[in-house]
Amino acid sequence: MMNNLKKFFAIFFLILFLGWGMSLLGKKLEAFFYAQIGQPYEEISFVQIPPREEKPKLELQAKSAVSLKVNKFKREKIVFRKEIDLSLPIASLTKLMTAVIVLEDPGYNLEGTWVTISEKAANQEDVPNFGNLKAGEGFPVKTLLDLMLVYSSNDAAFALSEVIGADNFVAKMNQKTQELGLENTHFVNPTGLDPENIFYGQENINYFNSSNVQDLVKLSQYILETHPLIFETSLRKGPYAVYDGIFSLSWPENLKISGGKTGYTSEAGGCILLVFQDEKENHFFNVILGTASPKDRIEEIQNLINWTEKL
Repeated sequence: MMNNLKKFFAIFFLILFLGWGMSLLGKKLEAFFYAQIGQPYEEISFVQIPPREEKPKLELQAKSAVSLKVNKFKREKIVFRKEIDLSLPIASLTKLMTAVIVLEDPGYNLEGTWVTISEKAANQEDVPNFGNLKAGEGFPVKTLLDLMLVYSSNDAAFALSEVIGADNFVAKMNQKTQELGLENTHFVNPTGLDPENIFYGQENINYFNSSNVQDLVKLSQYILETHPLIFETSLRKGPYAVYDGIFSLSWPENLKISGGKTGYTSEAGGCILLVFQDEKENHFFNVILGTASPKDRIEEIQNLINWTEKL
């Protein structure tokens, strides 16, 4: 009984003490606020909250663009987007898929398969610098792959497709799009050249090698993980300069290029796909489609690189 009374009085006095303490605190707070109210406005103390830094804005003139950031834990975030669902002609970005088929189909051996250039392959549209081949010449697959990725040789791309039959090759390209879930991608040739006498419009987009920037990011992710040779080859510097190519870009010291590909036709405009990595092991997958010229694709992607560096 005595112990219960002691507990009761202990709790009773504790409650009284807490109540007195809260009352005293309340009076002090009340006095503080009344004192603030009584002061001129400019003398009142406020907690200073630093302004939130605004994300820099980026305006691109390309028809479509995207930049996807993937951290080392494989978490993805789109950091820039413009019309990412729009299907457009992709010109020589096509050759990335051409390279995938060459590396995966059992009909090809990089050094062991010898390819003789046909009349049709030699008569593909010429590229400005290097890689325009002559009928009857012969090359190993690896050499043609290099010419296709470094110089965007249309002759080399078509000659590679003829090893297993051009129509069969294109069918395999479209089959691969299904395997990779590239729902907005369609191929009609292994080069990316525009078909002749076709007026571009959304109603006849399937006459072109077409895709959207989201699908092309998926393709570039697959290449980086499964066929890094493709991007490694794209970074080689041959004996002839490629104008308005990826080596025309200025690179900040904290960024490292992983690979890329450019393209241009009259219908597609300037196109570029570029993958780079920062010092925190974040990969950025970037695609720009539909610039006014090859020069504009470089200016646009340079702006995107500079912008992502500030994120």
